[in-house]
Amino acid sequence: MPIRFSFPEAAHLLRRAAARGRKEEAQELVEMGLEAAVDHLLREPAPAPPYQTAASRSQRAQQHLEISQLWLNHWLTTPTPAAERLVLFWHGHLTSEFRETLGAQGIDFWNQFATFRRLGYGPYGELLKAIAQDPVMLLYLNNAESRKEHPNQNWARELLELYTLGPGHYTEEDILEAARAFTGWTVRLKGGLRPREASANVPFEFIFRPAWHDGGVKTFLGRKLRTGEEVLEVLIQHPQTYRFVAQKLLRFYLTPTPPEPLVQEGAGVLQADGTRGFLRWLFTHESFYSPTYRNSLVKSPLEYLVGLWYAAGVSRVEFASQSGRRLYQALAAMGQIPFDPPNVSGWEGGLSWLAESPLLTRINLLAAFAGREARLDLSVFMDQGDGTLALVKPEAQLL
Repeated sequence: MPIRFSFPEAAHLLRRAAARGRKEEAQELVEMGLEAAVDHLLREPAPAPPYQTAASRSQRAQQHLEISQLWLNHWLTTPTPAAERLVLFWHGHLTSEFRETLGAQGIDFWNQFATFRRLGYGPYGELLKAIAQDPVMLLYLNNAESRKEHPNQNWARELLELYTLGPGHYTEEDILEAARAFTGWTVRLKGGLRPREASANVPFEFIFRPAWHDGGVKTFLGRKLRTGEEVLEVLIQHPQTYRFVAQKLLRFYLTPTPPEPLVQEGAGVLQADGTRGFLRWLFTHESFYSPTYRNSLVKSPLEYLVGLWYAAGVSRVEFASQSGRRLYQALAAMGQIPFDPPNVSGWEGGLSWLAESPLLTRINLLAAFAGREARLDLSVFMDQGDGTLALVKPEAQLL
């Protein structure tokens, strides 16, 4: 049965795909038709602006403010906002924490987001291989110090538990063997500089140190291998990887409890056609527009603020200003600071966003939009959004 793609469906698609939109944009999608509208939203990401800082390598808090501001302003102004909501998904899936990744600079996290943007729509295996050599990830999960004498298990454990197979599909021995395979995968400052010699604009880069590597044979998931590259290939070819990631994508874009038949179907699409193919399949699937799944996701604080700012015609935030610092502090109070999830599992999300204190912070933020009522267009931000009073309705918190 063909999907009726009228204004409510287009607004729902914009809200779920991009977390921002206005009435005229939804109307343009209706005029395109469903398939062309989806292809339009999923086109190649516009590049984000470069990041440069005057802060020193020790002034990481200042760098964090700068990259947070730069990303949110990019999300508010980019012609490809769907790519930025996908960046947020990968950030919560292939997680790194700014405050816990000692040594890494703002430029390193900015480069990691560029990787999410550049490879995020493609085959999951290509993104996984890039993140396995990403300096932020190697520093965050301590693989940068992993040597054959004492293999560090952190990266290998999270690779299996959180990034590919999920619990129950591997053993502790598989973790140990994978950790051996990734010994010697480390980082250095670009150009071989020492930290005291380099500005905060000099990023880390991946380097393999053969002298640190355990070159012996390992047995991983029943396969004989030697290298980290071979571990990744085994996982990239494993069907469970795609079932696991497809389920997480469906939880992010469709419903907290996706039905198993959709997970299985989506896993096949993800493995065959990459993430863009998966999203195109989902956004043109009749289930995506079913009343069962409308308003079934809670906006994260970042999605709420980006959507509301955009609806109010705000195109730039300055965290250095007094009001901007209050917004940054509000993000912390709501439980979602860019580049800094609470732990390696990312954000819990869901109803936890609407606990009493975070919800009160959201409501208090509405005062910042006083005087913008004439420009406030809530037609995409929420179902039946008409006037500022609608912002106190439950639908304002939902995707």
